[in-house]
Amino acid sequence: MVSGAFFGACIGLSINLYSNALRKVPLMRQPWEHLIAIGGGAWVGNKIVEYENRTAKELEGMLAKRAERNQKLEGFNS
Repeated sequence: MVSGAFFGACIGLSINLYSNALRKVPLMRQPWEHLIAIGGGAWVGNKIVEYENRTAKELEGMLAKRAERNQKLEGFNS
């Protein structure tokens, strides 16, 4: 499985190369821009993975609380 950081780095590089191709300049015109795009894309990809993990844990917690409340209500109504 491809990690989020690697996927983001590939997307960042692809966006930079595509931008240079649209402007009809050499693809590797300013290599330092590619490094910035790769770093930024890796950072964004990593943050997306962290966000997904955090929201999954929050959802599990909310579902557990809801199940607990439902158990209490079932016992109360019986």
